[in-house]
Amino acid sequence: MAVGIYGSKKLADVTSEDVDILYAYSATREELGDVQLKPLYGNITDNEFRKMFGADGAYKMRLPSSTFNKIGYYTLLIKPKSFEVEIQDCSYVVTSNQNEIEISKKGIVIPKLQFQGPASIVGYQIEYFDVNDVKVKNFHRIVTSSDLVKVNPSSTLSVAGSTTYYLDPAGTSMFLTLTPDEVSLISDLQVPNLGEAGQKILVTNTFFDPIMMEVEMVDQTIKTLSYGLYGNSTRDLETGIYSITDGNGNLYKQYNLYTRKKQFTNGKIDIKEERTQINYDQNFLDLSQA
Repeated sequence: MAVGIYGSKKLADVTSEDVDILYAYSATREELGDVQLKPLYGNITDNEFRKMFGADGAYKMRLPSSTFNKIGYYTLLIKPKSFEVEIQDCSYVVTSNQNEIEISKKGIVIPKLQFQGPASIVGYQIEYFDVNDVKVKNFHRIVTSSDLVKVNPSSTLSVAGSTTYYLDPAGTSMFLTLTPDEVSLISDLQVPNLGEAGQKILVTNTFFDPIMMEVEMVDQTIKTLSYGLYGNSTRDLETGIYSITDGNGNLYKQYNLYTRKKQFTNGKIDIKEERTQINYDQNFLDLSQA
């Protein structure tokens, strides 16, 4: 009997506020094309999101023709939504129990975000930018709690050079505790790097894994190609007009067929030329029934 981990995967319950969709375009595989991904949707409502992207974890994406209107290759990146914010402070939140013993926990303070409430970003990922505005590679923290706070005017906790905070539902800032918040379980000489005041961070939800795909836009499909290979057609031997129809008998393509004598040598050349001016008298149903 095998011993293992049992369970099932659950579809993520997300809305338009949880997803970023970016894209880049290249006319051919040989060309570099767009070197930066561009946002597909700037600001969409949940209703528009459901129309274009689905709901309840299983999604069907509809690409807008106003953007995806060139023949070529589009690279799509569907990722958890991110937003950039600046750390206001890196300090302690202080609470008291029934015995009036103060308990403190270190974390970072960010501005209150209007579309988020207390505990709304627990489990989110925090990434950091350095002094040159470059994102620090392969370094992140996970939010373990998020609460509204205010500056603590007085506390018995002695932390030199630090402003402490206390929990307040009407607070104007949000206090985040992060993990891992310990560097070493053996040495107490190291200080966990949670960030510092004025540092920019990138906050991203962790509801689903990023997905990258390639979409090729073409001027023909397997269905339209089948019209030329297997579809009904007519050829007017008097005018040389060759007409191809679709599955419903509608005119799909029309060509001129003619033979031209070579200019400097003996022989002839058969030519097939797509017509720009369509002759609608070449109707397959009328001609075939006649």
